[in-house]
Amino acid sequence: MIANSPIATPRASDNDALQERFSAHVSKLGVIVERVTALDAVAALAADLAAAVAPDVRRVVLAPTLERTYPALRERLESRGVTLTPVDVSNPMATFGPAAIGISEASLGIAETGSYLIADSLADRLVRMLAHRHLVVLDVARLVPGLDEAGAWLRDRFTGADGEPAGRYASFVTGPSRTADIEMSLSVGAHGPAELRILLLDSVGAGKAAAADNGNGGRTHASQ
Repeated sequence: MIANSPIATPRASDNDALQERFSAHVSKLGVIVERVTALDAVAALAADLAAAVAPDVRRVVLAPTLERTYPALRERLESRGVTLTPVDVSNPMATFGPAAIGISEASLGIAETGSYLIADSLADRLVRMLAHRHLVVLDVARLVPGLDEAGAWLRDRFTGADGEPAGRYASFVTGPSRTADIEMSLSVGAHGPAELRILLLDSVGAGKAAAADNGNGGRTHASQ
């Protein structure tokens, strides 16, 4: 995934509106949305979720693309006592087990549908598909109003017009997977995580937030 492919930067007021619209749509899908202003808030949430898992099946898996975008996140996690499990694409079961916490990133967020867009590697896809609980980090600067803007981004991504090697495919993800194929009984997470959380990261405002920390570690609930 090329997280730094250029997109038009909206004004602060416009971006606030995009966050509200995105959060309103995605929360209807059973997704928890939180606004964070620091990587430490991401690490704190992952550590809290991991602490609730039995030690023998505890896994926290960081998607490689996310780590390249935010290399400091590993340090933040380890400072909270989190032991990271590397992705072994040849043995996914050993990596994830039954209760892994997976952390990855999104390339774009689509405000009009509450979807996020990804275009990344096999290792990243395994994190998204096989983690029991999945945390998606989405930079608020990468929210776009609708599919037209996402299409323009995809055009540049797949032609290499963004200056990076041309991509091969992309996926739009809207909420956790669900099916009612068996006896019309709804099952959430049948083909992916049972729980999905989207963390809207205000990387631009992170410095200001650090200087005026209100004691919650940089986390606020947008909706759930």
